[in-house]
Amino acid sequence: MVRILLILFLAATAASAQETDLPTERARLDLVLDDPGAQPMVGRMVLATIRGVYAVNITLEELKLRRMTGVDWVRLGQDNWSQQRIDGRSLRVFERRIALYPKASGSLTILPIAHDLEYLEAGQRRRAIVRSEPVTIEVRAAPVAKGDTWLPARAVELSDSFSADAAQLVDGESVERRVILRVFGATPEMLPPQPAMRAPWLITFSPPEERSQQLTPEGPVTTVIWRWTLRPTTGELGVLPAVTIPWYDTDRDQSQTVTIPAAPIGYKSFADNSASSWSEGFAGGWRILLIWMASGIVSLTLLAAGRGSRRAGVSAARKVLTRWKMRSRLRRDARRDNDADFRKTAVAILRSQQDSSNKPEFLLLRPLDEQVFGKGPTPSRIDLRVLAKTILHRPR
Repeated sequence: MVRILLILFLAATAASAQETDLPTERARLDLVLDDPGAQPMVGRMVLATIRGVYAVNITLEELKLRRMTGVDWVRLGQDNWSQQRIDGRSLRVFERRIALYPKASGSLTILPIAHDLEYLEAGQRRRAIVRSEPVTIEVRAAPVAKGDTWLPARAVELSDSFSADAAQLVDGESVERRVILRVFGATPEMLPPQPAMRAPWLITFSPPEERSQQLTPEGPVTTVIWRWTLRPTTGELGVLPAVTIPWYDTDRDQSQTVTIPAAPIGYKSFADNSASSWSEGFAGGWRILLIWMASGIVSLTLLAAGRGSRRAGVSAARKVLTRWKMRSRLRRDARRDNDADFRKTAVAILRSQQDSSNKPEFLLLRPLDEQVFGKGPTPSRIDLRVLAKTILHRPR
């Protein structure tokens, strides 16, 4: 009896939600690329918005974006629903930000995206599936040999710190080195593995690395934390070599590197023992003195550089984050065609790039000023996306 009632209920539900076709003037779904004419390289982030415009009273919805063999994608936050007036009509607008990552060069076609809708019309529940048109992107090959490190990103920053003065350790003491690599525009899978820090005179222990991801409308920010516990096996001062990490700046289309700096590590007592041995006799003492002096010079030089770089790193990190926010705000204002807010952000960016008393680059904003303040005839509206590219890609 219960089964019969359940079947009847499901049948009644299916009948009440009749499937219909909606014309484009009542329901439309598009995949809108931030830069439609771009030809990205393999692995480079391609930002896009899935945008739906609806003239029906939606009660239930589900967006279906299939996994595809030629591209990975990441959802950049929560969906945004709003009521907007378009062509004189009040319509429901759906937006979802995504980041696409092409996996191979050549023509890449993004398959139609389906939006499964349930809506009310004339007191009845109806169902419709709205699909976007396929979008094709031409993808260029990565400019590296097969097997080489390839990390395309919009920005990369690195910080390096020790739990103690690594060049002045107490006998038997260990020190922890901590490196934080933060990459804007890449997924956790794209970041390189933790580099090895080994030497014949060193015992190294590496706990598992930590990877995390923060989603923003302008792309993911991925952070990896590497740790090494280091303990010398001899008293003599040694130097861990520098580690260089290559990456590709997608905003400037050029190769870049970040470096984990070289670092001295050793016991403080080695210097005291060297001085004592020299004072007991000259046999071999001059060699120990020279080694101690050379090690001390290297240690002090590297420590000064390291401390300075850490202080500079904090300041640089703040500047990078501020720059990211301003650049993201400028792109957002361009997408929304908000010329007033766009001008405020553009002025802030230009002032951060040069002495405010010398303003030749501000001529870039003269057509926009005429559009915003009505200082002269404007033949057509300025394409803010093109102007944003010009401002963001200016040489500094």
